[in-house]
Amino acid sequence: MNKLIFTLLAATLLIACDANKESNLDDLLTKRNELTSELKALNLKIAELDTSRFIESSYVSIDSLHIGKFEHYFEVQGIVEAKNSVMIMAEIPAVIKKIHVAEGTRVSKGTLLVSLDNRTILGQIEELKTQLKLATFVFEKQSNLRKENIGSELEYETALSNKSSLEDALNTAETQLEKTLIRAPFDGIVDDIFPSEGEIAGPQFKLIRFVSLGDVDIKVDVPESYLSKIKNGDEVEVRFPDLGISHISTIAQRGNYIEPLNRTFKITVNLPKDEYLLPNLIGVVRIRDFVIEDALLINQENIMQDAVGKNYVFRLENVDDQFIARKVFVEKGMSYKNLTYITKGLNPEDIIVSQGSRGIIDGETVHFEL
Repeated sequence: MNKLIFTLLAATLLIACDANKESNLDDLLTKRNELTSELKALNLKIAELDTSRFIESSYVSIDSLHIGKFEHYFEVQGIVEAKNSVMIMAEIPAVIKKIHVAEGTRVSKGTLLVSLDNRTILGQIEELKTQLKLATFVFEKQSNLRKENIGSELEYETALSNKSSLEDALNTAETQLEKTLIRAPFDGIVDDIFPSEGEIAGPQFKLIRFVSLGDVDIKVDVPESYLSKIKNGDEVEVRFPDLGISHISTIAQRGNYIEPLNRTFKITVNLPKDEYLLPNLIGVVRIRDFVIEDALLINQENIMQDAVGKNYVFRLENVDDQFIARKVFVEKGMSYKNLTYITKGLNPEDIIVSQGSRGIIDGETVHFEL
């Protein structure tokens, strides 16, 4: 019998040496556990034959199962965006006369931001007013003559056309004058000012980056595999690690387009007004993708795998006031935060081995403390 034990130990050493060359650490640990179990089983066989020998039972810790609500979440990273973020540019080319705000200034809608040089337009307006005054005088004269059937219709129509053309030109010039005063399109903050006073502004040049005050959301790209599990109105948690804060919100919009390059769709989550939630801030959105109300729950660490990858636990059975550890294969569902729900193999009233399960074998008598 001792020779058999020696042979088994020698085989253990040989297998370990070969595993160091061909297997990873997980394979070595699995083989060690299998050999330990075989050795313990052999000792039990020896104990059955040699009644004079006493085999001490293993001490283990136990755990119970419970029925409860199981929720699974996944997390994706996103970027805070301002709902109203615009790049302000001048509608007409002109020299910047005065910039009335500084970067970081909070302003309300309609506040004057930049004044452009308007001298040329003012000159055009004065000239058009003078011409319109003359054209109005001529038209009134022609109109009076026309009432007395004096003068030709052509002269009357020409005077009317000149007057109307000058009125339109004056309205256009006054509109251009208004465009030299650039105002805030909504309540917001001046994020960046690109030119300086005296430089040229125009439709092709950036003038001011302007963002809304606190009216922000966060957009994240979600893998298409979650498409059927997410809908508008679902509750989510948004965390900002750099700020140490989090907010509970809902999905405002689920995208209707799959990005072909990375196979994702976009969701938008509204955020509350907060002075620290600035555009381009990184946030983490936690989204629930699975829930079951009455799940049979077990600690993930209590589940083990055999050499072929089958999941099992040790369930205790009371036999003649002794507790026997029985190896029970289980089927498990999803896991989250060290909790796993069991779909097959266990019952709610079962007691399982938690700590010490790797040192026992199927059918072994164990002791535990409550």
